[in-house]
Amino acid sequence: MRRVLVVLVAGLLVVAGFSSAAPQAEGASAVKVCGSGNGHGVGLSQYGAYGRAEAGQGYAQILKAYYPGAHLERFAADPFVRVLLGTTSFGGKYDVAASSGAYLKNLATGGVVSLNPGTYRVKYLPSQKLYRITNLTSGRQVGSYTGPVVFKPVSGGLLGYGGKSYRGTLLAKTSGTELYLINRLRMEDYIRGVVPEEMPYSWAPAALESQAVAARSFAWSVKRGGMFDFYGDYRDQVYGGASSETATTNRAVAATARVYAVYGGSPIEAFFYSSDGGYTEDSSYVFGPSPYLKAIRDVDSQGRPYEALAGSPWTHWSGTLDPNGSPQLGVGAITGVRVLSRSPSGRATKVEVIGSQGKKILSGEYSIRFNLKTTGLVRADGSGYPAGYLPSARVSFGASCGG
Repeated sequence: MRRVLVVLVAGLLVVAGFSSAAPQAEGASAVKVCGSGNGHGVGLSQYGAYGRAEAGQGYAQILKAYYPGAHLERFAADPFVRVLLGTTSFGGKYDVAASSGAYLKNLATGGVVSLNPGTYRVKYLPSQKLYRITNLTSGRQVGSYTGPVVFKPVSGGLLGYGGKSYRGTLLAKTSGTELYLINRLRMEDYIRGVVPEEMPYSWAPAALESQAVAARSFAWSVKRGGMFDFYGDYRDQVYGGASSETATTNRAVAATARVYAVYGGSPIEAFFYSSDGGYTEDSSYVFGPSPYLKAIRDVDSQGRPYEALAGSPWTHWSGTLDPNGSPQLGVGAITGVRVLSRSPSGRATKVEVIGSQGKKILSGEYSIRFNLKTTGLVRADGSGYPAGYLPSARVSFGASCGG
C-alpha cells in the first residue's frame, strides 16, 4: 500500500535505502534510541490483528477495532482492475510466457492470433509505430501490429512474466516514450496475489481475513482510473500474482469475498502496517484527518498489547543513532535529540536534532523517521535489525532510554 518509501514484506516493514553504519565522528558520543512499533501506526496493525485472532476475535471484530465507525458490506460486483507490472523506454522489451498457449489480440483492429505454448517477446518500434511480437521458443516472428496488444491465456490458464505467473490478461501499451506492461484481472484474483505478500500465510485465519478485507478496501479507495489502477509494489500494495498464492491466504480471500470496510457509503482507505507498539495513531498526525482512522489503545482487558500475544518482536526495540547518518540536515555529527511534542498515542510529532554544527527542527512522522538513522537495533525477542531509518515515531532518545 501507499506508504512513502516503505515496503511491507511478509508482515515486516522494511524501509528502502538501508545503509551500513557510517564511522562515528571523532569525539562524538552515540545517542541512545528506543521505541516500540514498526510503521506509521495508522489503521490496522498486522501483528495486532494476529494477536486479536489468537485471542479469539473474528475478522469483523478485528476490523471494527482498527477502523472505528466503519462497517462491513459485501458488494455484488467483482470488478476488473489493472496492475502495472513494468515500464521500459522504447527499445526495451517484455517476454511473456504462455505455457498453455494464448490468444494475441490487436486492440486497434480487433484481430486475434492464436499462439502456441511458448515465450513471446514484445517490442515497440517507434519509427513504425508498431508492436513486434516474436516467438522466442521457435525463433520466428509472429508479426507486427498497430496495437496495443493483449495476451489472453487459453482454457483459463496463466501467463508468465519476470519469473512469476499471473491470472487474467497482460496488456502491452505505450504512453509517451514508455512501453507499459499491465495485468488486467478481477479484483478478487488481485487480492489473492496481495495478501500473501503483505502478511505471512501461516498466521491465524482471522488475521488473514482481516488483511484481505483491508487490502480490498484500500484497493477500491485508491483506484486511479487512468492507464492503470495500481502499482504492483509498495507505492500501493505489494502484488505477487498467482505465484504468491497459498492455500491459507486463498481461503481467507474466499471467506471474505467482495467484503469491504465501508464508511459513508464507500470503501475506506484502509491503511495497514506491521506493528503499533500497543497504540495506533490518529491519521491527522500522518495522512490528514479521517473519521475512521482514530487512535486506539491496542491492548486486551489486562492491558497487554495484542501484538505481544502474537509474539511480535516490535513490542520494544533499542539501539543508537548513527551520528553521521543524517548529512542532509546540515547539523554535523548528531550529539542529541530532544522530543518537543508528541501525539496522544505517544509518537513524536516534533523533535530538535542537535549536532556539532547546529540544530534542526523536524516535524511530522515521516520527517522524523526518515531523517534519523540507527546503527542497528535489538528487538524484543533479542533479534537484531539492520542499520537504517527509525521503525516508528513512537520513539525516545538519550536519558529516556537509560543513557
